Amino acid sequence: MTPRRVFYERGATILVIGAHSSIGSALVEELLSRREKPRAFIHPGEEDDVSLPDSADVMVGDLSDPASLVEAMQGVDRVFLLCGGTPDEVKLNSNAIRVAKGMNVRLLVRCSILGANSSSPATLMRDHGLSDRYLEQSNVPYVILRPNLLLQSVSEITIPSIGADGCFHVNAGSARISMVDARDVAAVAAVTLTDEGHEGRRYDVTGPEALSYAEVARRLTRMIGWPTTYVDASDAAMREQLHEWGMDDWLVTTAAELFEEYRSAGAFGYASAVTETVERLTGRAPRRLDDLIAEWLPEGPPAA
Repeated sequence: MTPRRVFYERGATILVIGAHSSIGSALVEELLSRREKPRAFIHPGEEDDVSLPDSADVMVGDLSDPASLVEAMQGVDRVFLLCGGTPDEVKLNSNAIRVAKGMNVRLLVRCSILGANSSSPATLMRDHGLSDRYLEQSNVPYVILRPNLLLQSVSEITIPSIGADGCFHVNAGSARISMVDARDVAAVAAVTLTDEGHEGRRYDVTGPEALSYAEVARRLTRMIGWPTTYVDASDAAMREQLHEWGMDDWLVTTAAELFEEYRSAGAFGYASAVTETVERLTGRAPRRLDDLIAEWLPEGPPAA
């Protein structure tokens, strides 16, 4: 399908739903750098959990409250929609899409996930697939972004989970995953929101390399300077560990299912796909795991 050419008025407000997330907050920064006027939509209670520039317009609302969505979309012609993982994900996405349609939004860019499939046995994949299909059938002009697992999961989840024995546990088997930096996803989103020619497109957004968790462990060993080992956990052990971390039952199920899905697809399954989306749309290469680890280290990587 050849997208219809659409030209957006510079300076018109863009609503960023999910501005508290790593992708959403980076997108606000990207849009400000393009001299756009983003409006950040965050949920009650998130005011102190997200750092946004003073120049960003911030509105507190709830995806379960259509009235707050109507208010948020006043004066808006483009919407970025990222709904964090929740049992009501399909309903909340549908609420935002319906309001966008009623408000005559000119473009809605939705953040989905690589492998989204409305018939998937994995909750996260299925809910994203259903939400994507709802958007496609809504007659709202759209772009669907499908990022792979975020690189930030390594710094925010994997590294903190390394035990005193140097081991971390994931039920991913030998699956290779082309993890992508949240900032690169945001950069792609900014392009689709501000440049013409993307309407009706789906973009798979990945990092530049597909890594197994065994390779992640080798990279950590080399860069952090202590021996790190990946342990291929059973599904039951992974669920037990997630419960010990304090995750609720729904999050435990969806997280464990996600890696079950990766593992069942094999070492070179769909999660190993590497696309050129980031470089083609933004003009620069996507960040690598080594880049993220180097940023995480307080004094940079050890000397070779």
